[in-house]
Amino acid sequence: NSKNVILLLGCGAAGAIAGIFKAPIAGILFVLEVLMFDLTMTAAIPLLISSISASLIAYFFMGNDVQFAFTVSEHFDISQIPYFVVLGLFCGFVSVYFLRIISYIEKKFSKIKKQYVKIITGGIVLGVLIFMFPPLFGEGYDALNGLLHGNTDPLFRNSVFSSLQSQVWVYLILLFAVILLKGIATSVTTSSGGIGGTFGPSLFLGGISGFFVATIINEFDIASLSTSNFALVGMAAVMTGVMHAPLMSTFLIAEITGGYELFAPLLIASAVSYMAVYPFEKHSIYTK
Repeated sequence: NSKNVILLLGCGAAGAIAGIFKAPIAGILFVLEVLMFDLTMTAAIPLLISSISASLIAYFFMGNDVQFAFTVSEHFDISQIPYFVVLGLFCGFVSVYFLRIISYIEKKFSKIKKQYVKIITGGIVLGVLIFMFPPLFGEGYDALNGLLHGNTDPLFRNSVFSSLQSQVWVYLILLFAVILLKGIATSVTTSSGGIGGTFGPSLFLGGISGFFVATIINEFDIASLSTSNFALVGMAAVMTGVMHAPLMSTFLIAEITGGYELFAPLLIASAVSYMAVYPFEKHSIYTK
């Protein structure tokens, strides 16, 4: 019946998130916050079983490897709270931009009636974007993993701008360009008939945004911040803004890092991001 179909849908979603990221709590919270699942005891047990089963099977086949293997080495200091608030605001506006650009480009492509024209147009646009910024290809997880471990080379490897990385301000401009162009690349992919979603791009955008904010603050000698920690917190903040799911985003990153060292900044940045987005976008991208 329809009730069981909805329950199985929720279990499948929870299991997928839990299995991919080895994050069972995040899987359950994704169903509750994003799919607006009505949690009862009859639903809670299947969701728990699905999430735990998926995580255990993933561990069995893949060991301790996760999509983003990372251990927090630089501890959170309470004096950094204002900077995480700034990060939350920035990620909130990045989320609004991402939601708006997807809507805008989808409307433009919907006016093209011939499917082959959509495909050719999308292919050309994506080809140019990926030629300039290779990390825009796919989810961008390799570049993101590099950032988390302090390696910025994958960001502009094989790019036409690779020789300009040594100039700090040009480097920051290029980072900001990647943030803006990722939304365009994502929406062009789906609008022209390609396969794609918003989960991976949200993580990518958040990681780059966090790295971008921390790098600017460090360059101005305002503070000495961990770019890796800010990249992680930025991932949660943008996911919150795009999906309106602060708890899921927080627990996802907390479980990825294997602990709750960044739990306070994750909650702060996610809450600020949500409050920044809500006046402009009342609904998440999935609800829309």
